[in-house]
Amino acid sequence: MIIHRDEFEIAEGLAEHGGQGFVEVTAAVAYGHHDRDDRSPLRHRGDTDIDNDVTIGPYLTPETIRLGALGLVAASVTGLAWGMAGRARWGLSPFVVAVVTAATLTGRSNWPRWSAMSAVGAVITLLAGLGAARLLADRRLDWRWIAAGSLLSVAGVWAGVPETGPAVLVGGAIGGLVVTAALIRCRWGPAAGVGAAAVIGWAALAGAAGRPWAAIGGALCTGVAPWFALQPLLPAPSRPFRRGPWLLGVHAVLVVAAARWIGVVPGAGWYRVGLTTSAGLAVALVTRGKDEVDRA
Repeated sequence: MIIHRDEFEIAEGLAEHGGQGFVEVTAAVAYGHHDRDDRSPLRHRGDTDIDNDVTIGPYLTPETIRLGALGLVAASVTGLAWGMAGRARWGLSPFVVAVVTAATLTGRSNWPRWSAMSAVGAVITLLAGLGAARLLADRRLDWRWIAAGSLLSVAGVWAGVPETGPAVLVGGAIGGLVVTAALIRCRWGPAAGVGAAAVIGWAALAGAAGRPWAAIGGALCTGVAPWFALQPLLPAPSRPFRRGPWLLGVHAVLVVAAARWIGVVPGAGWYRVGLTTSAGLAVALVTRGKDEVDRA
């Protein structure tokens, strides 16, 4: 059965009774952060089953290109400014400046819809910042591996939340900072992990658009990072694994699980969150070496 774009009430009724409707939604509605009127209740209602067939148009729209390009340009200019100022190690500030600038220019500086689940997502984001800082402080790891993990996290947020505009903007910004840092021979310092986690967390919580499990799943797209913040509290294994590029593969698996197993499922449940969290804690546990024990 085909439901026209102006008949969202019928589509929601079908969803509530187990039916399926094909809804034609224009790209402007799909990316409409400031669309608060009655034209797009299906897009913003948290109790609508996301598994129903909803056509939202092509992903590569002019709006998507605009958001990503402005994020990239704002971050590149910010990175060049930091490099010209003689700052070879970047911290939190370039991420905040780049994303705030791009969000202001595009009119996307919206705040997350706060709730208990959003608060949990904020705590996960905070832990991710601390964990990323620990990884960037490890001289055995090249900062570019953590930067690659940040890009994977943004891709996961894009795939796991209903409102993708913030993720596109943040993805362009982080990509711009990665490329600029590599070209002018700068690097991310430990505080850069906090900055990257902060803007990724904003994209996740703002993009969740009031859906509780999208907020949790989006925040968990930070992958292994939150659990490295808790590493000093974990017991040390007798034979720890050496940290290395393999962590990026595990990170990718956790990001996919958070986005597609939690974020897009309206009734995901805490057991899925618990399993994903347990996997992340297991990785942090097996990589805790003697040096971490001595510092704890």
